[in-house]
Amino acid sequence: MVTHKTASNLMWLMVDFTWICERCGSASTTPIQQIQQIQVKGENSIIDILKRWHPFLKTLSERYYPDLSKVVNSIRGWIDYLDKKYDEKPRLLGPPFYIDTKDAEKLSQDSREWINAIINEYAKQGPILIREEAISQIFPESLLSGLDETTREDLKDALTCIFHLLPTPAAMVSLRIAENLVRRYYAKISGSIATKKSWENILNELEQSNKVKPPILGYLRYLKEKRNEAEHPDKRFTQEESERILLHIKELLEELGSLQ
Repeated sequence: MVTHKTASNLMWLMVDFTWICERCGSASTTPIQQIQQIQVKGENSIIDILKRWHPFLKTLSERYYPDLSKVVNSIRGWIDYLDKKYDEKPRLLGPPFYIDTKDAEKLSQDSREWINAIINEYAKQGPILIREEAISQIFPESLLSGLDETTREDLKDALTCIFHLLPTPAAMVSLRIAENLVRRYYAKISGSIATKKSWENILNELEQSNKVKPPILGYLRYLKEKRNEAEHPDKRFTQEESERILLHIKELLEELGSLQ
């Protein structure tokens, strides 16, 4: 699942990698004076760009797209190679450090392969971006059938906040949904209403009942921790956090089944 935050990062990654590919790709036909304007080190330089995106791609490869590990390893190799070859210590004149023609040609080829590999991997996986057209895919009617009207409206509000990149309000409304689900689920399992019980007490009783599957308890614990974070007056949620909370609610609904 690709969040708005990930999609935004991918867009800027492609911009940066395309810049490297195009600037270095002209190495064989460009006068040496222009090649010497492509800095290897320094702010917004080649190494700066590669170091900026390496952790992001590494996380994607470890969590979702293992085939991207080849791209990650290739980028790591270039960082180490360029760092060593264009070392500041042996150079008396110091920065800037400009790339040479052979390195530029090879880096252009490799960066083009990185771009193609990332595009192909996402096309193969068929990720879904949280967007207005995908509501029915993320929250099909089968998941919503047991929800009361207030919770349905809260869900629409949370999605609206996410669409408009308002992560903190989105997270707050999502956590309100989560607490409503916790109390309704407790009533279904125990047969009694949890009006005056705290979320912590509800979870403790559910755990002790031995009637609740571990995955459900895991989701409920995660959402409770996020609710506790939200109680701090200075807490603000990122776009990625707010989308992740909503996706955990979706996964919780899948585990819970009908709440009717």
